[in-house]
Amino acid sequence: MRRLELLPQLLRRQVEEEITALVPLDPTWISEQRASLLGDATLEDFLAARAWTADDLELHLRRPEALRRFAEQRFGPGLEEQFLAAEGSRDKVIYSFLRVRDAALARELWIRLEEAETTFAEAAATYSEGHEKAHKGLIGPLTMGSIQPAPLAAVLRSLQPGQISAPTRIGEWHVLLRLEQLTPARFDAPMREQLLSDQLNAFLQQRVAQILGAEPLEPLHYDPS
Repeated sequence: MRRLELLPQLLRRQVEEEITALVPLDPTWISEQRASLLGDATLEDFLAARAWTADDLELHLRRPEALRRFAEQRFGPGLEEQFLAAEGSRDKVIYSFLRVRDAALARELWIRLEEAETTFAEAAATYSEGHEKAHKGLIGPLTMGSIQPAPLAAVLRSLQPGQISAPTRIGEWHVLLRLEQLTPARFDAPMREQLLSDQLNAFLQQRVAQILGAEPLEPLHYDPS
């Protein structure tokens, strides 16, 4: 398992099953989920096709909902405050990107773009020296917080849709950016679910790392009430 790098995956599933055992679920809900999953198949055929036991099936049905409820109880309080504190890092952005090593070329291209002598797609496909060249410079949608290096995100924040940045020096590159679209993130139900999922994933990864490092573990807790 170590050679195939399966041990972290196995330990994560073990932790997930420990959490699942803590969270009570309504038997009627489980029965409805079982009927929906089986469809027209018989229980015996379904189990045999997967070499599962009835307990394996129930765990399969319970685990996603139990993890969701655990995450809601553990990470739900204060979630909106964390979202607001992230200062737009989850905003979605689409932008055009061009980079060259020659400062004079970057300035020439910027002038040509500003005077509409060429399009950004044409300039990126012809002159850009990074992997974005293959996509005519178009990148995204990405979350603003995932854009690296961080100065790129700062430049994009300063632009209006359609606006092109003046050449910016970032490391060895001279960069041109055009903001295509910026979609502010909203703290709605899908965003809440995504944040809870991210928090749970980080918690599970940290706990697996603690197990692998033989570190003491905080007892898992869920309050059924």
